Amino acid sequence: MALLFCLYVTDYVVSYLSIEFGLCFILFFAFYWSLCWSPRLQNALLLAASYAILASFSLDFLYVLLGYTVLVYALGLFSQRFPAQRITWALLLLLVLGCFYLFKYQDFFTSSVQGVLLSLGLDVALPLLQVLLPIGLSFYTFHSVSYLVSINRGELKPGSPFDLALYLAFFPSLIAGPVNRASHLLPQIRPEGIRQVLEPQRALGLIAMAVVKLFFLSSWLANEWVDPVFETPVGYSGEQILRSVYGYSFLIYFNFSGYTNLVTGIALLLGFRLPENFNFPYAARNLKEFWGRWHISLSTFIRDYVYIPLGGNRRGVWRGNLNMLLAMLISGLWHGASANFLIWGALHGVGLALYKLCSPRLPRCPDLLARLLTFHYVAFAWIFFRCATFDDALDMLAGLGTMSAAGLANTGASLLACLLGVAFYPRLVAGLQRLFDAGTRLPWLVYPVPLALFICLVIFASPSGVPGFIYASF
Repeated sequence: MALLFCLYVTDYVVSYLSIEFGLCFILFFAFYWSLCWSPRLQNALLLAASYAILASFSLDFLYVLLGYTVLVYALGLFSQRFPAQRITWALLLLLVLGCFYLFKYQDFFTSSVQGVLLSLGLDVALPLLQVLLPIGLSFYTFHSVSYLVSINRGELKPGSPFDLALYLAFFPSLIAGPVNRASHLLPQIRPEGIRQVLEPQRALGLIAMAVVKLFFLSSWLANEWVDPVFETPVGYSGEQILRSVYGYSFLIYFNFSGYTNLVTGIALLLGFRLPENFNFPYAARNLKEFWGRWHISLSTFIRDYVYIPLGGNRRGVWRGNLNMLLAMLISGLWHGASANFLIWGALHGVGLALYKLCSPRLPRCPDLLARLLTFHYVAFAWIFFRCATFDDALDMLAGLGTMSAAGLANTGASLLACLLGVAFYPRLVAGLQRLFDAGTRLPWLVYPVPLALFICLVIFASPSGVPGFIYASF
């Protein structure tokens, strides 16, 4: 059965939201738990499925991961032999930066250098390798950093080649995270006892929530409010542009948190716990709180492996703010090799620094106003994140300056709905959480029936097509 699964997915580009994946997963789930007496065999099945899913996109992507795994394993043994040595840190940095440059940033840096040389009157054609960005590269590279740093610090012993391979390729978090720490996931790969399905009702509830967020909410927003405007902003009014900015703020949350809900539910069904990645970010009252709620696995990774090693705030206020800005610039560059992502990271870095400097000197802002101000700052930063080019971002900002009272009257209902959504967000969240908790308390034999009916209704009412994952491109 596992072989059929693997053969099937290698002839088909896998989407975790497709009917085909759902049917394959049901078969995989049944076979996986028929091996519950042997976690090693379960791991072998997981690794085969993970590699098959990656190969469905491209065999080249699989070859890259296999080669990367070998290098990480060798460097792990070297780190254990020579802990806390500069050569070890240098090799780790070379591995990570080399992979990112070769597969993700080569074109960006080459074009930038050629542009600088051209401005100096030097027309130089630098060599450029034509390579595709492997699926999941940004995530399994971060996983390898956690693994190697833990070994170098003496916090973890090198795992077996098989355990390491599964840690890097684990399919629920392979495509778009969350970022797994080695100290968290490796013990689950080699459990002391027999695995069990974890919180099955919550897992199914998370999958149902993912269907709502991805099929219905994010798809509708993308089709109706966001994609048409961001693709050709000059053709729309300032009010329509503002609505699209609001829409994208909700869209990226529904899409990414929906994906997280989906893979968290899948992992629970397989006996694994993934780290928390979202905690209702638009309830944040400031940027610091926002980054404690948004893409938590990435923000804490940047904090622990970039900001703190740079010195954190241990060397004074100004050096701490500079380190924060550098960390956010790296976060922006991690998302994509373009000036827009750097600007997005810089906006958040500057915003965090200003908040840190000004918050002790300013009176406490009312919660509602604080949440609205934070949301708008984050929303307008998303413009640079979403726009394909810097010129498109400028067109969006210029369009916002053309808003009028008459235009606001025409689109006021939708804009007001967005603002009210942010204003009442904590209450909405609390109500939905109570509803979710009540659903998970239903008897196990009863629970799947209304859940299945609900999912069918959502899919029926949703726009046609299988939605994609925004963060899969990072």
